[in-house]
Amino acid sequence: MKKTHRDEWRVMVTLKPRRPADLGLTGLDDLAEFVAVAEPITVAVLPRRLGSFGFLSMSDSLASRDVEGDYRRRCEEIAAELRQRPQVDEVTITCTETHTCSHCRYGWEELTSEQAADPQERLDEYSVEGEPVCCDKAIAEFRAERGIRQYHEGVVAYRNTDRPGVLLCRQHGDGWAGLVPLRSDDLPDGGTCTYGAPHEECGRDVLIQPSQAEAGGQR
Repeated sequence: MKKTHRDEWRVMVTLKPRRPADLGLTGLDDLAEFVAVAEPITVAVLPRRLGSFGFLSMSDSLASRDVEGDYRRRCEEIAAELRQRPQVDEVTITCTETHTCSHCRYGWEELTSEQAADPQERLDEYSVEGEPVCCDKAIAEFRAERGIRQYHEGVVAYRNTDRPGVLLCRQHGDGWAGLVPLRSDDLPDGGTCTYGAPHEECGRDVLIQPSQAEAGGQR
């Protein structure tokens, strides 16, 4: 699941000064009529830290149970006050958003439409635009929510496209990047796992899963 963390809250204010006092140039009303500014001026107004109490300072997490919400509300109060001022032309509230994966904690990245159409970029033929790329758990969750076939569903083996003779069973192929997942329909004649060749080759028939082999031996 994608988690979004928002910080660096600020209120962006666009000013169109009409009088010297609008820029803090007080005491000039009798001498000057206006301030000559060719373009509007945009400044950032930062909210005071939640944990700053003047005589006492602490972390925001100690000062608030809803850091993000309290910063948003504080910025909304600042914005409401600024909108009443005649020299203020526009007010917007902004923040920095950081997206991470709730499973692996890495930065959240998604497949683009171009990547989803590229066999070299996508996980398998069922990959779609918007699918996360950070970890297997995020991908599994994404596909489960949308009814998309899971990456390992029905997979019996993996093949290395650069070495066609290399065929790996699920036990030895899971987790290796760059391998193409194969299902039983892709191996009509079956095949054996070549892991460990040429010394101690696995040799397992990839169409016979361990549970099936154990059941057959108990008969």
